[in-house]
Amino acid sequence: MSHSKSRYLRLYEELSSSIRKQQYVAGDMLPTEAELCERYKVSRPTVAKALNLLVKEKLVHRRSGFGTQVLGPGKSALKVGLLIPQLQEIEIFDPICASLIESAGMEAMRIVRPTELSLKLDPRTMAETLTERFIEEKVHGVFFTPIEHIPCQQDFNLKIIRRLREKGIEVVLLDRDVYAWPRQTPHDLVGIDNIEAGYVMCGHLIENGCRNLAFVSAPDAAMTVELRRIGSREALVHNGRRGRDLKDVNLVVDQPEKTAKQLIKDKVDGVICANDVTAAPLLRALIDLGAEIPSKVKVCGFDDVKYASLLSVPLTSYHQPCVDIGKVAARVMLNRIKNPQSPYCRIALTGSIIVRSSSSAPAKK
Repeated sequence: MSHSKSRYLRLYEELSSSIRKQQYVAGDMLPTEAELCERYKVSRPTVAKALNLLVKEKLVHRRSGFGTQVLGPGKSALKVGLLIPQLQEIEIFDPICASLIESAGMEAMRIVRPTELSLKLDPRTMAETLTERFIEEKVHGVFFTPIEHIPCQQDFNLKIIRRLREKGIEVVLLDRDVYAWPRQTPHDLVGIDNIEAGYVMCGHLIENGCRNLAFVSAPDAAMTVELRRIGSREALVHNGRRGRDLKDVNLVVDQPEKTAKQLIKDKVDGVICANDVTAAPLLRALIDLGAEIPSKVKVCGFDDVKYASLLSVPLTSYHQPCVDIGKVAARVMLNRIKNPQSPYCRIALTGSIIVRSSSSAPAKK
């Protein structure tokens, strides 16, 4: 079985899919726990957790000494779609989705996540295709992460939301809004407080002696990145500096060494990268150019993706609480479906800074 997600979630999805496709029909008995362990090469606790999710979703009934009987395709369960067209591009979405699937199961909601779409589809086409699939499936709600870095992205994302709402499908936004801050779309949103995150990271560099700071991002940055930049400027102001002292630097995506040379030329000693995807190649380029990290130049990023700790100089990063984001988003969706007239909520969770060698010299032995 794949190791990219929790084994029990993978098993749950496969069994749930088999029931929905009527490979098992109402009244059928699922294989025994021992048979499932052998077939999927997993432990008994893993099988038990997967089956318990199916019970929560009212897809099966379990009874000691009797086995696990299929109840049907769960017509009474609430169906919710995952509309995250850039899922494969942004690492944090995978643990968020895993948490959503688990949390939704606990609330008797079934996550509809079509897996047969080609990963080669561009985000716009994938979003439009998934939207129509969810409408055909008659889902009750959709978790939607607005698409970034496409022409007229605001208009496109609003069109997707309007299409869903026309069919009475509730929408909960994940990670980001459609509009640029401070304007807000009238929908629930769950993510992190990006202004606070930028404030924390810039404050960390200031506390560690950095005087000449730069914020590095790819061109046409997402709104979440802009909020991190705002937070970084606020940290400067609160430390007796001027917000405009923060240098704005565009990453030359295909040639990060050009950006690294500019930073060295400008004698930047503190680099705040928009995210870890930006930080990794820039950190490598700085090292190749002989920059002394962290004694002369300190570097940090955001998201705390898996490889952040595996870089040649482990990266200081702002950790997103992905599991909690998934749990909270599931509860928000359940409330929205059951109470569609309730006020919209915007929940910004707080993450934490993970300090590593890119911004802090190793402790002396």
